[in-house]
Amino acid sequence: MSSLIFDPASYTVTCGSDSIGLLAKEFALLQFLYDHRNQAFTREQLLDRVWLLEYPVERTVDDHIYRLRRKLRHWPHIAINTVRGYGYSLTLRDRRAVGNPSVQDPEVQEAMRELFKKYHLLGQGKSLLALADRQDVLGFEVDEYYTLYVHFIQGDIPWFMEENGIPLQEKLYWMLIMYRGMALRREEVLSFLQLCERVLELRILPDRQHRELAILNIMDVYADAGQPGEAISRFEKTRQTVESDGLSGFVIPVAIMEMYVQVVAGQSSEAERASGRIERLLQDSPYLREIGRYHIVKGLHLLTQGQRQAGADLIDEGLEVLQASMHVPILLGSVCQIVLFLQERLPDDPRLGQKYRAVYDALDKEYGLSRYRADLKKVVQKAIFP
Repeated sequence: MSSLIFDPASYTVTCGSDSIGLLAKEFALLQFLYDHRNQAFTREQLLDRVWLLEYPVERTVDDHIYRLRRKLRHWPHIAINTVRGYGYSLTLRDRRAVGNPSVQDPEVQEAMRELFKKYHLLGQGKSLLALADRQDVLGFEVDEYYTLYVHFIQGDIPWFMEENGIPLQEKLYWMLIMYRGMALRREEVLSFLQLCERVLELRILPDRQHRELAILNIMDVYADAGQPGEAISRFEKTRQTVESDGLSGFVIPVAIMEMYVQVVAGQSSEAERASGRIERLLQDSPYLREIGRYHIVKGLHLLTQGQRQAGADLIDEGLEVLQASMHVPILLGSVCQIVLFLQERLPDDPRLGQKYRAVYDALDKEYGLSRYRADLKKVVQKAIFP
């Protein structure tokens, strides 16, 4: 179920809440096979593409494959397969709890879904991943929505681009949000805005996701595209929808979105009022995602008021909270917003801009953003313009 997260600094690979340490060349081989999963490679191809000029004999590949298989034994959903007469391939499969009677018990399944929903609400991504990673032991199956969501919060871009039996339209919303975390410049945000507007025009998303994109997600995008007035003109419609549809879980995210738009628009007094309201809401509902986002938005607001050190400190706190929540797409989108905001609002402080650009570059390296950007856009466009 869980995707792999590679840490090149320590040669550590993490799956869910578990980690293993590898040797440098084992790490390189596993990362290559994982990035090209479901593809078969000959030993010669692996030598050329993983250890170019380092290893002269094909036998070395077999030795490393053997050692990797031993180290991956406690992750049975990850398989390095021998392709007879050719070479090797890596495949993933979702973990199933076939042998447990509780899989067929509707009360157990409903109880586990409620637990997923609670962790989702609280923003406890680490808890969600740990739960999904142990479904075989606990005796339940993750439903399709949370199968998608678990891969989404890990920033598992390759999984969403694979042919994995889930219709493209069911994955489109998640891919759009991940693609937002790759837009660092104004022209990239404008291009992304056009995609969002087209998706809403076509009404090709499931109803809940269409609504969320329309009343929440696209608002930040309007602001980042230099059109905060367009977002502000839609605030009342968003508030009415939240109230009429009973969307209690949207109250704080919408309030934070409104404050962000007001900060971008230069409406400092409105942003101050929004800040006070959000802090009162968070006292009763201290959700990690929302705390992290609020700290970042409040930090950006302080920067515009000349409080640069206090603003930067608050932004850093927000990023730390988002990292703790283990919600990669929100983290990526937030860093993009910070970088863009600093480029346009504080061009006289390149040091601060470089600091957060370095944060983005590290995330880019970890999650392969530059590597997957063009392919992800093609898949999204395929869904919109079949």
